[in-house]
Amino acid sequence: MIKLNQDFLSNLPAFSSMKLSDVSGFIQKKINNCYSTVEKILSKKLVTISWKEIYDPIMFAENELKLAWSPIVHLYRVRNDESLRLVYENNLMSILEYRYWITHNTNLYKYYCLLSKQDSYKSLNITKKMALRRTLINYKLSGVYLSGDKKKYYRRIVSELTKLSLYYENNVLDATLGWKKLITNKDLLSGIPEDKLKIACLEAQLNNQKGWLFTLHYPSYSAILLYCDNSELREEFYWAFNTRASDQGPNANQWDNTEIMNEIISLRHNLAQTLGFNSYLEKSLQEKMNKNPQQILNFLMNLSNHIKYSISEEFLKIQNFAKKYYSCVNMQPWDYEYFREKQKMYLFSVSETELSVYFPEEKVLDVMFEIAKRLYGISIKKRNYVDVWHPSVQFFDIFDLNNKKWKGGFYLDLYLRDNKFGGAWMDVYSDMMHTEGMLYKQYPIVYLICNFSVIDKKFGQSCLLTFDNVSTLFHEFGHVLHHILTSISIPSISGVNGVSLDLVEVPSQFMEKFCWDTNILRAMSMHYKTKKSLSNKMINNVQKLQLYQSKYNLFKQVIYGLFDYHIHHEYDLNQKIPVFLVFNKIIKSIFSYPVMNTDRFPNTFTHIFSDDYAAGYYSYLWSDTLASKIWLSFKKMKLKNINLRKLIFDDMLYLSMSTNCEKYFSSFFNKTVTIQSLLKYYNISTLDNNFFKLL
Repeated sequence: MIKLNQDFLSNLPAFSSMKLSDVSGFIQKKINNCYSTVEKILSKKLVTISWKEIYDPIMFAENELKLAWSPIVHLYRVRNDESLRLVYENNLMSILEYRYWITHNTNLYKYYCLLSKQDSYKSLNITKKMALRRTLINYKLSGVYLSGDKKKYYRRIVSELTKLSLYYENNVLDATLGWKKLITNKDLLSGIPEDKLKIACLEAQLNNQKGWLFTLHYPSYSAILLYCDNSELREEFYWAFNTRASDQGPNANQWDNTEIMNEIISLRHNLAQTLGFNSYLEKSLQEKMNKNPQQILNFLMNLSNHIKYSISEEFLKIQNFAKKYYSCVNMQPWDYEYFREKQKMYLFSVSETELSVYFPEEKVLDVMFEIAKRLYGISIKKRNYVDVWHPSVQFFDIFDLNNKKWKGGFYLDLYLRDNKFGGAWMDVYSDMMHTEGMLYKQYPIVYLICNFSVIDKKFGQSCLLTFDNVSTLFHEFGHVLHHILTSISIPSISGVNGVSLDLVEVPSQFMEKFCWDTNILRAMSMHYKTKKSLSNKMINNVQKLQLYQSKYNLFKQVIYGLFDYHIHHEYDLNQKIPVFLVFNKIIKSIFSYPVMNTDRFPNTFTHIFSDDYAAGYYSYLWSDTLASKIWLSFKKMKLKNINLRKLIFDDMLYLSMSTNCEKYFSSFFNKTVTIQSLLKYYNISTLDNNFFKLL
């Protein structure tokens, strides 16, 4: 037992000394402890059930398993290799076996049901009632009611889906690493900003080559697609990037996800029907704020109808711009982003490179932390000498300003590396946990992961972030705050846990909106040489650029949401229509966007084929709608009498569990929340001057 007041940080993972050969034995020991804990409870043959007798012991045992397993999951994502993949998969399947065993254990389920029906249930506080309700829902969605044969079938499906998702995401990583191009003639790289050429030059040096080495990591790929004047080179990179992990492209069939996708879609459908649902989407919505598939479709189509004409008009303007100024009469898919970037520079006189010199990493972090301090009454301090998995990783502690107490901490891993999954995410090491009788309180620790490509200090300057980097960082930091600043101390529903997917993005979407504000932009920007902040003119142009880009970004999110909806609710498995054609058809239903016949975007859509957003991708837009409403009210200071910390970080859980979600959320604003909040947001960009006048 951990002693009273022992610093929980002393129990952080020892990444530098972790040995793969020790992992399986250690994890199995924790799994065995979970088994024996449950068996001990069942052996008592209880007639009356108390929370302490059933919930707490299992919670403690599974928490120990999570603390042991989380670092392995994390390393699998940030330091992936063949040996780690094998250890990860083997132990994941062992953990799944335990999950099958406990969620199909009808005797334990009866105990939970009995606890929910006894008189003592009435004396439980609201969070314990919600945790119990969540447990019962998980049992039902895991097939506790199924017959013996159907339970076996359920296990086979989930096991196969787990393996397929692993194969899918590893194929994406391998395909991304599996193609690169060395350029030795600098003339071919005309148009690419010097800072991006320096990064490509460094990449070549690290591979003992001379010239400029470009890869399919997005920061490197986008340098070619957005800036390179050579159309043939853009086409080559576009082709290589958009055919990754498929039957097309330079590595055709080598890491092909085509059949894996088909099998995943089919198995998910079978899983849903085994549990009594018509589609995988119907099954998924049992754990979301929205319960009706038609409501999801109406929401997405409503948004689509609001933006489709303006998107078509924008595309026509880009075509005319390319024709007028660059004599391009037949725009190809690899031309669109290039000329769009040229048009942005023409309209707003702002480029990514010009902006990035104003956003040194240290300055951005300082202001982001200051915003959190003023919003939520916390201070954030860097801690040195924490064991990490890479020298560039940092660790930060979060303290409550009122009582100076430690609230938790987070690792910050910002930069792109080979063998690290792409994108950005927040993941959990530990949850808030405290219950009556515990001798200690466990605090939340999380990982904040990004994949920024920056000129580092080897070139004699600070690490500079693009504005897309800044926006991404703010978004993921919102998830960090959500998990750490919770007041709920039952792990299964603490922080981001237990919050429905279509609400879990609200805190991150809300946080992201700060980086576009006039006062925040002024405070956060500092030229790495002159130390000057952005001029008023540049700030104004940045905000105009945001409005310009917002429709395009919404368009992409609608496309992704509709694709996810279709393959998990309306997709006819018998017709065997190729998945990429389903995706392309959805694009063309909105407007005539140029698409190559060889494009295979779904083959790398990890969010829905190897992540938690399957049958839930609409959640990004839904959460943004709610976050926009909070933001608009916040800007008008209508929330000044509301505990924003409680609303953002705890009430998302209560809203998830509410039987009337819209009524619950609308009670804060005295009106129904509609997509008008989202549409209106993209015309607002300045905070009240007196609220944030940061130094």
